[in-house]
Amino acid sequence: MKLRRFVQPVTEEEQTVLQRTAIESRMDALRVGSSPIALAVQRLQRLARAKGAKLQDILDEAVEQVLMAAAETEQQIAEQEIRIRHLQSLSVTDELTGLLNRRGFRLELERALARAERRQETGLLVLFDLDFFKAVNDSYGHLAGDAVLCAVAELLRQRTRKSDSIARLGGDEFAVLMTDTKPQRGEALAVKLGRLINGLVVKWRDWEIPISASHGIEPYDADSTLETLLFRADHALYRRKREMRNLGSGPARAGKQCPLVLPKSVAKLSSDEVSADNTPG
Repeated sequence: MKLRRFVQPVTEEEQTVLQRTAIESRMDALRVGSSPIALAVQRLQRLARAKGAKLQDILDEAVEQVLMAAAETEQQIAEQEIRIRHLQSLSVTDELTGLLNRRGFRLELERALARAERRQETGLLVLFDLDFFKAVNDSYGHLAGDAVLCAVAELLRQRTRKSDSIARLGGDEFAVLMTDTKPQRGEALAVKLGRLINGLVVKWRDWEIPISASHGIEPYDADSTLETLLFRADHALYRRKREMRNLGSGPARAGKQCPLVLPKSVAKLSSDEVSADNTPG
């Protein structure tokens, strides 16, 4: 009798209870805080505990709720991924010009030097610094300065290869990294870029602003290090800047006038038109 009692079939009511218990345990495993799936699970648990609720109704509702919650969760994840990519882009991109910023450029430089060491490549780092940029801001206003920076950025973008990295390092300083380039070829390209920048004239309202820039060139190879490369390029840039300022005029004098052709009546922009995107250099 005892053995026969243990092998008796489970009643329909007991089977329903067991199935509901299994459903609830699976729902507990899906609980993830206040996500759409968690909220759907909580609603289903309330339905499962409701007196007189039919098992098929619970299952149908479960399928519908989970599918809806999954779709909503997928949408939230997609939106978060877009936001994350946007924030990652901002962390390495200059907001004004769209070029790499200093952080982004250092990352590209690290990759280039690692590749040079691995493949025995050579390349070139070029730094550009706009001359008398503070005079542009002072004479025309910061929005004019922004226009100058964007014009230089666009010129560099159009006149370099897709494989090159271009950056605005801050203020009025730009950089171009020419990867997998022979030193002689790279220097010729850098000099050409310098001539193009110095021939650039930016139209701003009723004025035409001529651009002047100095550049420093430093080649790299498999043995180059990041800090040494940056130091030497920076040193070459400011040596060139001193040479240009001293050219034909002896030692540079304090208060030397900016070689801009300004109208006789230069009206500075009002304070509400001033942009904070550029830093006088």
